[in-house]
Amino acid sequence: MVNPLIDEATIDDLRSTLGDDFLPELINTYLQETPLLIQELQQALKDGNAPAFTRAAHSIKSSSASLGALGFSAQAKELEMTGKAGDLSQASAKVSELVNAYPDLEQAMKSLL
Repeated sequence: MVNPLIDEATIDDLRSTLGDDFLPELINTYLQETPLLIQELQQALKDGNAPAFTRAAHSIKSSSASLGALGFSAQAKELEMTGKAGDLSQASAKVSELVNAYPDLEQAMKSLL
């Protein structure tokens, strides 16, 4: 199955390294944690808390990349850099883009289960 939201090579590497049995556990953990991290990101933006914003974006970036969600990871990386710069004034639209992209990614991840 080809899905543009998830890098097949990354999934294949995970399967060969960890085995088919462990991949669903990783995906389920990702699907549980990512919405919470997105909420943290949104709350940090609302509060103007750049360090918390940066941490949440970094976590989303890293976990997404490790599961092959490279585009989503790149979006989170951009947000992480925004947070590191300490100016969240222009971050709202990019956070909205990330939030809007998640449901499609969630479905793509679920299709791997």
